Amino acid sequence: MRRVAAAACALGLLVAGCGGEEATAPPPGKALATSRSLTPAAHLFADPVSARLDVVVDREQLDPDLVRIRVDFLPYRMVSGLERSRHDFSRFTRLRYEAKLRCLTVACVPTRLGSVLGDQEGRGERRTFRFEPVRVIYDDPNTGRPRQLKRVWWPPVDGISRLSPDVSPIPFGMSAGAEFHATLAPVLEPEYRLPPPLLAALLLAGAAALLALPATLVVRAVRRRRPLDEGEPRVPPLERALRLVERARDGGDAEEQRKALEALAYELDAAEDARVTEVRELAWSPAPPSRERVTALVESVRGPDVAAV
Repeated sequence: MRRVAAAACALGLLVAGCGGEEATAPPPGKALATSRSLTPAAHLFADPVSARLDVVVDREQLDPDLVRIRVDFLPYRMVSGLERSRHDFSRFTRLRYEAKLRCLTVACVPTRLGSVLGDQEGRGERRTFRFEPVRVIYDDPNTGRPRQLKRVWWPPVDGISRLSPDVSPIPFGMSAGAEFHATLAPVLEPEYRLPPPLLAALLLAGAAALLALPATLVVRAVRRRRPLDEGEPRVPPLERALRLVERARDGGDAEEQRKALEALAYELDAAEDARVTEVRELAWSPAPPSRERVTALVESVRGPDVAAV
């Protein structure tokens, strides 16, 4: 008696799916069973359609984790992808695949009915779609190859036009008998993460900070080009060249002395001084310029004629 009650309870759980959920075990000798649905079977243009496929697998013959499906709902599109759920009961597993479909393209607009009227025929009232069958695939762990277990055909679904085909058309493709409704709603007040005055102040502060560096560079450049104060004596170019020669003579090497003498020759040449030849000969002589000759040359140039220059 207890065995009969246990068997009856197990059968009840098998049919009810352990908890009242729909789950039908495969028939004897079969490792797989499927059921499918499309709701609603007829819908208005652009309305959503719910697709559901149940695959019940015998875990003693197939591994549910290796079962997958391939679907094609064109011209419909899945709104949020294909959702998969799993429910185990007894030695079976139900895999449920659900998707929400919607079609907003011209391919789903009901076409004209084919009749002897030709172009005079009104718009089509509905259009029937038959999707490609679902392919239930099993990745066989023994062979490493995918194996098709079953093909499941979807029931047809009808797309119905939102415009009545019984009325005469008017320009722009609209129907004279079509009723449209408009609802006016006040626009909500805009929301801001920051108050607009505060945001404007922050943007102005940022712009001022970006201008600080170039403004500093401009001020420095203007100060460098500003003329010397009238109280400070201005050193003539020739005198600066003579001081350069003296510094090179006292602490520089032969190369620095040659450069300083060449700078002095440049100033003498600008002043059309005849001593420019003597300075260049000394600057580029084979032997390094001697200290005595450089001193004598500086004293010769820095004479009563310097002020006149």
